[in-house]
Amino acid sequence: MRRRTSGTRVLVEIGELEEIQGLFPPEFRLLGRPFALFKHRWYCRHWDTGDRQHWLAVVPGRRELLAARLLHDISTVAVDESRGEAAVLPLLAEADGTAGEALHLAVAYGLAARHPEDRLAAVDALLVLAARGHLDAGRLGSDLGELVERGAVKPSRLAESIRTAAATGAYSTVWSVLRVLLPRLLSALAVDPSSGAGPVRGLGDLLAVAADCAERSGARGALDHLSRAAERRGSSRVVVQARRLRTALAQETAA
Repeated sequence: MRRRTSGTRVLVEIGELEEIQGLFPPEFRLLGRPFALFKHRWYCRHWDTGDRQHWLAVVPGRRELLAARLLHDISTVAVDESRGEAAVLPLLAEADGTAGEALHLAVAYGLAARHPEDRLAAVDALLVLAARGHLDAGRLGSDLGELVERGAVKPSRLAESIRTAAATGAYSTVWSVLRVLLPRLLSALAVDPSSGAGPVRGLGDLLAVAADCAERSGARGALDHLSRAAERRGSSRVVVQARRLRTALAQETAA
């Protein structure tokens, strides 16, 4: 599997899967064909049936393969503001197999979807992966940071999803994602505060969720670029919430 970019998107390519080509009936061997982003798009006449639940039964235990095949379509909920493509995410989270690069990217796109039902599907997938011990929070946070920087993901939408996930009580899980994501977004402010460099839209909301998670989970420690944001002049939401988060992370644990 190879990571590639296309416009603002980050996608993956897959090589030939010989075990599928050799063992599966001819009708299913397309699933084992290489998927090259800039050469061809894999297609099956059953693809547009509107119900993709059956694909998980076709290749049980290979959810990463399905996530890779579906990734471009899932990315449209964030990039092209389509509706419904993220509905498969909870099914992928509940399936067996590796939870790797493709699945985490798919969840990242879903968390920043245009439509609430797609965002909720991504939140469900996030929580299921975490509950099963399959969530790589560092990978997801890094993927989200890259997608925000490329313009594929809007932080304001992401903040709504992250807030919803935290509201279920998953404060430590959400913090583990934000502690990787936030330094990338805060780095734009790691300059002379008088320079006028502005934060990305939605950063204040993400900081507010992070502060709430840190306060409730007892998270402690330094966060790169946070102090520089907290020391900026004014009382904007970014500054206020950066100060709140800095205070929470600096609290001493009671003996």
